[in-house]
Amino acid sequence: MLASVLTFTRIHEPAALASQVAEVYGSAFSIFRDGPTEQEVRAFAQQTLPAHAEREAFRFIAAFEDDVLLGFIYGFHGDRGEPWEEWIHARVPVAVYDDWFVNQFDLTEFCVRAAHHGQGIGSQLYDALLTELAETPYERAVLTTRRIANPARDFYLRRGWEVAWDALDDRFSLFGLWLR
Repeated sequence: MLASVLTFTRIHEPAALASQVAEVYGSAFSIFRDGPTEQEVRAFAQQTLPAHAEREAFRFIAAFEDDVLLGFIYGFHGDRGEPWEEWIHARVPVAVYDDWFVNQFDLTEFCVRAAHHGQGIGSQLYDALLTELAETPYERAVLTTRRIANPARDFYLRRGWEVAWDALDDRFSLFGLWLR
């Protein structure tokens, strides 16, 4: 019997993986009672991700076991005027925004199939992305995560992320990480 092979690869055209990306995205967020609907999962894989792939400094790292996508992490250079940045800007004090949204990398999505949580795949994906970011001029990274206690929030806190603003809305917090 051949052992399965776990590989981590930077993908330049993730739209080619749309069906597997949708499976992973849906599975990863299925742990939340208000996770995305099937329609939202499809829209993410077929519309949102391809649009994000066009953004400046786009980085997408994938974890495969043989040819099966187990997880992915990605982000890009954040720009004022983009929908997410404007959503954040409308919800945080100007000083918080000005501290975090200068020369930042937006960590946009980070998903591992639910059946593979706790196996270290997420840690390896995260480390691969942070290794790439060390070779860029970015000084900070930002992301949003759920306010409720959950494995993702704990993961970020253990790795040095700080809560930049805890009450974006009733569901999400803004986290920041100094890269330099």
